[in-house]
Amino acid sequence: MSVYQEYTQEEESSVFSVGHLFDRVSRYNGTIIENDLRGTLLFRGQADIEYPMDASIFRNDLISKEASLINDLILQEPFEFGNQMTDFEQLVKMQHYGLPTRLLDVTTNPLIALYFACADKSCEHKDGEILILIESLQRPTEKQVQFFAALGEYDGKTIEYFVDYFVQKGLLSKELDFNDKREKLENLFRTKYIPVVAPKNNERIKRQNGAFLLLGIDTEQKDYFLKNTFDLKNQLVKDFGDGIPRSLIIPKDSKKSILRELDIIGINESFVYPELEHQTAYIKSKHNIKVGE
Repeated sequence: MSVYQEYTQEEESSVFSVGHLFDRVSRYNGTIIENDLRGTLLFRGQADIEYPMDASIFRNDLISKEASLINDLILQEPFEFGNQMTDFEQLVKMQHYGLPTRLLDVTTNPLIALYFACADKSCEHKDGEILILIESLQRPTEKQVQFFAALGEYDGKTIEYFVDYFVQKGLLSKELDFNDKREKLENLFRTKYIPVVAPKNNERIKRQNGAFLLLGIDTEQKDYFLKNTFDLKNQLVKDFGDGIPRSLIIPKDSKKSILRELDIIGINESFVYPELEHQTAYIKSKHNIKVGE
């Protein structure tokens, strides 16, 4: 009998152990193969089931400061963000160093998502969640990725400025008339996000089997050219009729035991975050050394 089969029907939507998750993901992969579904399983772990599914730049009204944040960092560190970098590459590097961006981290490794769903001590008394997507990942060089990434430095206030911005970026032909340009942009941004392969240019992304959802704008909102925020959860967490749930609950009472299981197989703070400060934090935690000691 598998780990999964030991649980009741009412607990179908929950994960209680590493083995339970393995069993679930194995079945989901089987479903994808049997039904010839296109796409890759992507996972996102969130420590609080009440968290929205959005990008950090969408929170606390930071969207109004997005262009300023990006440009200030480029002015501060011009050699780190040179002209040779694409807009997407800049966003990835800024995300890595903690600047709020329109990138949402996901992973192809369900164990990494499970770790993130359990590891935040500030949420240890709240149920966590693993969000599941089936997506075809785009490459960073694809045209639609370039349009979405370019939104970061846009700070216009009118539809005319919005259209002209992409012309000036060299992404939209100036030969088209205004209405055709606007229609092309509205069609291109009709999808609110793009799943993108993460460039394996730093050790953290490699260890986390990272990928990104690159979030765009909501063209259903009247003044979308001002840039706006939205929560993807209602769009992504629903019954798609394929037998694969898009949300798995991690009960708060299971978090500590799951973290111990993950640690045994090498998934811990030291592995997930290769930077030196996280290595020392992991060792201190392992030896029960409190903050400040």
